[in-house]
Amino acid sequence: MRMQDIRKEHNFRELGGYVTENGRIVRYGQFYRSGPLGKMSAEELAFIESLGIRHIFDFRSDTEVRELPDPEIHGAVYHQINALTDSEGNPVDFSPKAIDQADFSDQKGKDFLEIMYGNLPFTKAYVEMFEAIKKKETPILFHCTAGKDRTGIAAVLILILLGVDEQTALDDYELTNDYRTAAIERFLKKMEAFIGENEELRHSLRGVEGVNRENAELSLQRIRDRYGDYETYFKARFGIDEKMQAELASYYTCEAR
Repeated sequence: MRMQDIRKEHNFRELGGYVTENGRIVRYGQFYRSGPLGKMSAEELAFIESLGIRHIFDFRSDTEVRELPDPEIHGAVYHQINALTDSEGNPVDFSPKAIDQADFSDQKGKDFLEIMYGNLPFTKAYVEMFEAIKKKETPILFHCTAGKDRTGIAAVLILILLGVDEQTALDDYELTNDYRTAAIERFLKKMEAFIGENEELRHSLRGVEGVNRENAELSLQRIRDRYGDYETYFKARFGIDEKMQAELASYYTCEAR
């Protein structure tokens, strides 16, 4: 089995192959991102196990984990810490049931997006993930319920840390829409009566099963609002100063052939 044989609905992919701003290539086989492992087939799980994953970071809430526990991946240390919290650090339930009951209209929808994407860059879950990266304990796999929001922002941050430009990192985030096309279409069809002719609402609701680039841009803007630049953010949040960032970028990238 190959990575491309894993069903696209799982949003399973890696960060290897992206070109950094200084022309190096992010090394393959280091950083894997995914939806929940509990929906994988035995064959898919066997392939994932063959990758030699050392750490799995599950960014889901306790409710999500109870509803669909991760299967054991031999050789991997499992870390479960909810990446979604409010501004005071309280956990937010992001289970499918909670999403179905959420009000995405007008101001309530905007408030929800601010809580989610405005707070994601400052979650403790990413601190734990970056500790493994700092220690070079890779390969790692990180995931949530759809592998798109909490997982997507984690991927953006890793790519930026390694020297990939912001727009390319956001392109990786937006690639989720190619992997989850069927889920997006099913959800929008279910919401058709509610959406009507409101194309702005249709676009906003696409982010329930897919992603909207501006949501990730909001996360990055909140980093700049609080810290001014990414270098200050990585040092303050993860203890990665300029020297360490250069070291990690060198280790996790290679010369282009």
